[in-house]
Amino acid sequence: NKMVINHLDKLFVTNDAGIEVQHPAAKLLVLAGKGQQEEIGDGANLVISLGGELLQGAEELIKLGLHPSEIIIGYTKAITKVRWLINCCSN
Repeated sequence: NKMVINHLDKLFVTNDAGIEVQHPAAKLLVLAGKGQQEEIGDGANLVISLGGELLQGAEELIKLGLHPSEIIIGYTKAITKVRWLINCCSN
């Protein structure tokens, strides 16, 4: 079961199947979590938590005046760097 607080601060306790997500970013997080669960069978909560943190970081950057496209470029560069580090260290 999950505890969910909606935009009206109303608390719901439900299972994953009982939640219909409307927000586009939240829908992407749900899809990412489901994809992780289907492909690997574990780690859906980690994927959703990481995605939420990235969105929260992006929100702060937008408040500082960065354009969303600049944030996407930065996140893409970070992904490239992490992939390089993984490949470098795994050999």
